[in-house]
Amino acid sequence: MTDMSDISNMNAEARPALPPGLVLWPAGTAPSNRLCVLISDIHCTDCTVGNQTASETDWQLFFEQMEFAVCNPGDKAHPSSAHRVDELMLILNGDIVDLIRSSKWAQAGVYPWQRDDPRFGEIVLDIMRDIVRIHAHKRPKDSSQPYSGFFYWMRKSLAILHRSGVRVSIIPIVGNHDKELQVVPDARQMFYEECLGLTALDIPDSYRRWVAAQLGTSPDELYPSLPFYVADIGMRLLATHGQWRDADNSRATSGWRPGMGWTPDVWRKESYRAFSDPCFGDTVAAGMLSHFIWCTEQRIDPSIPGAPRVCNLLDEMDLYRPSIAAVVRLLSESRRLARRDPKAKGLHAQVLQCFRESLVGWLAQKATWDSAMGTTKMGLYVLWLLTKPKWYWLDISLMRLMAKVQEPESNITDKDLLGLPAFGDGYRELGLRLHVEGHTHVALEADVQFQSLPDGRNNYTYVNLGAWRDAILRKRSRGFRRRGIGRALFVFDLARLPASEDAYRFYARDMICWSDRLDSW
Repeated sequence: MTDMSDISNMNAEARPALPPGLVLWPAGTAPSNRLCVLISDIHCTDCTVGNQTASETDWQLFFEQMEFAVCNPGDKAHPSSAHRVDELMLILNGDIVDLIRSSKWAQAGVYPWQRDDPRFGEIVLDIMRDIVRIHAHKRPKDSSQPYSGFFYWMRKSLAILHRSGVRVSIIPIVGNHDKELQVVPDARQMFYEECLGLTALDIPDSYRRWVAAQLGTSPDELYPSLPFYVADIGMRLLATHGQWRDADNSRATSGWRPGMGWTPDVWRKESYRAFSDPCFGDTVAAGMLSHFIWCTEQRIDPSIPGAPRVCNLLDEMDLYRPSIAAVVRLLSESRRLARRDPKAKGLHAQVLQCFRESLVGWLAQKATWDSAMGTTKMGLYVLWLLTKPKWYWLDISLMRLMAKVQEPESNITDKDLLGLPAFGDGYRELGLRLHVEGHTHVALEADVQFQSLPDGRNNYTYVNLGAWRDAILRKRSRGFRRRGIGRALFVFDLARLPASEDAYRFYARDMICWSDRLDSW
């Protein structure tokens, strides 16, 4: 991480007053060429209820692209020394690790929202240990275990750049699936040390002060809580995960509710509790889904015809978007197997029983009702009434309806676009032009124009980074296909170039890959 002990926010006289609560990424005292690379929703899990992240080959290719971009920042084959990148900022834009998607909660009989349980912290640490083993170490020879090596290849690539003289900053933004790091300090220390490769001595005090000023926490934390956003004037960038726009994945507090929108001054007064407390979508509903997967895998008789296929479908459940669509497929396929082979009838019955037990148990939890918003709570009440009759067609209809309601946005509305903080008056006056988020797992981009400011710029861009993972998508005719998807955003601020040259530019690199290996089972 960059030594930022000699840098601070821009001189107050050189810029307009900051909007309430906004804390800027510290600016350097001298012009430097910087590259900012952003990726989102990596979802490194312990793989006990499926592997949600991309493959090792995908990560190797991505980090090779990043190294190339550092060495070739412009459109010239042999860049001059003035084009040379001095500093790399790697922003991991939320949901870096996923501490909810694990069978360890169900095995312990503890739900992820039960933070007062004395076993809560140890379960989080146990999940983190497996995440480190799978994603932060070199792949063992001839290992058949799940593996992505994301953190291993990241540290390897950044070490190469550091040796070449490039200053490197890793900025992990908190999402809604890794927010348990905010409440379990030992797990956060493991994340910094084992995943990011940063000891307490590697983390500058200025970084701690920046995080503390943003979150309203103590600047003395050896391993700081994860920041909620990065606002950088040189990059013209505001990056945040995006859960603040999602009522199911943010928590109303005494001072804030989701309809109030972007209010960092209010959040700071409450130490960002709206995004660290358990929420309906990321903790309660996702915890129920993990419980269902684990329960079903435990009960299935492996000798029943079709059992291996059902287990594979269970492992893939989080690769669908929304994941309720995977429940529909699971119930449909187990029923089809039972109709085709009389010996498989018990298989469908087991799946259906586990589904109903998990659903009823989920609806019986006080946290399910307490964390749901008004309209969601009304839907839960209807769902609770409809679970009484045990009709297969009703179960399928309910799941299809829930999948339809939770379908991720395929675009962003004008109203939502204009409401993004980077496009607000105070933020635009600072020079911000680019709003970046993830969270929805759907890669998007949109441009909007406002009345030109004194600097003559009137182009404003929204980029959603989507997710970097395998996904299950329907074929045009029938059936499904696994596809690797990913998006990275590269933002260049070449401040050492003459004013006549193109000192600022950004581009997205999208990756979509298919292979027979992905669909081998």
